[in-house]
Amino acid sequence: MNIIPINDPLDSRLDAYRDLRHEDVRRRGPRFIAEGRLVVRRLLASNYETDSVLAEPDRLGDLEPLIDPMTPVYLVNQALIREVAGFNFHRGLLACGLRKPMLPVADLESLAEPVALQRPLALAAISLNDLENLGSLIRTAAALGIFHVVLNPQTADPLCRRVLRVSMGAALKMNFYDLPEPLSWFEANLARWRDESTRHQAWATIAMTLASDSIALERTSQMHDCAKMIVMGNEGDGLPHAIQEACVLRAKIPMAPGIDSLNVAVAGAIALYEFTRSHR
Repeated sequence: MNIIPINDPLDSRLDAYRDLRHEDVRRRGPRFIAEGRLVVRRLLASNYETDSVLAEPDRLGDLEPLIDPMTPVYLVNQALIREVAGFNFHRGLLACGLRKPMLPVADLESLAEPVALQRPLALAAISLNDLENLGSLIRTAAALGIFHVVLNPQTADPLCRRVLRVSMGAALKMNFYDLPEPLSWFEANLARWRDESTRHQAWATIAMTLASDSIALERTSQMHDCAKMIVMGNEGDGLPHAIQEACVLRAKIPMAPGIDSLNVAVAGAIALYEFTRSHR
C-alpha cells in the first residue's frame, strides 16, 4: 500500500476530511466521505474511485487487498483524526471517494421500454431533507432490489457522510437521476402514459399521499407490465399537490382511525415492500 504517515493536523493532504460535522449536505461537490469499516469497504469494492484513505494504524486490517496500490493511505493517530474531522470520531477509518455525474432524467425513458421480462422499478425522493430518512429509504430500496433513484436538487446529497452511513453503503450501488424540474417531468411522463403510442417510454408513477381519493397501495401491486416508480415527498409537507396530480396513480397506506401519518422512512419501507410484491 501507499502508506503516508502524517503528524501535522494542518497538512493540506487532509483537507477533504476537515470539519466533517459541518459538511454542506446540499452541495454535491466532486468528493464525498465514507465513514467506518463497513462503508469504507463498500466504497473500495464499488465502481467509485477512491481518492484516499485516512486511518489509524491498527484499523486497516483486511482492507489491504481492496486498496489500489496507488491510492494514498494517510496514517494518523487517534487524536489527530478527531481534530481533523471535528467531532469525537472513534471509528478510526475514513475514505474519500470521487463522485460520478448524476444520470440525466431523460435516460428514464429508454429504461422504461420493455426490453426484458421484468420491468424496472424506481424510487423518486422529492425534497427530502432529513439525512437519516433518505439513508433509510435508500437502504430499504436496495434490499428490495430497487437501484434507480430519482432526486430533485432540494433533496439532500445522497452521498453525504451521514446518508452513506445510514444506508450502510447501499447508496454506492444506486443509479441516481437528476430531476431539476420535477413538475415538468411528471407532467410529460403522464402525457406519454396517456398516449398509447408512447406509453412504452412512460413510468407508472405512484404518488404516496394521504389524499382522500387515493387508492389503497396494495392495488398497485397488480400492475405487472410496466415500469413503476414510487414517489415520496417531503417529511413535513408531503408531495406538492401539482406533482400528485401529474402522477399516474395516487396511493396511500390505510391506517387506523385517528392516525393520519407515518415517518417518511417507515412509510417508504412499507410502500416499497408492497410496491415490489409482484416482482418477488
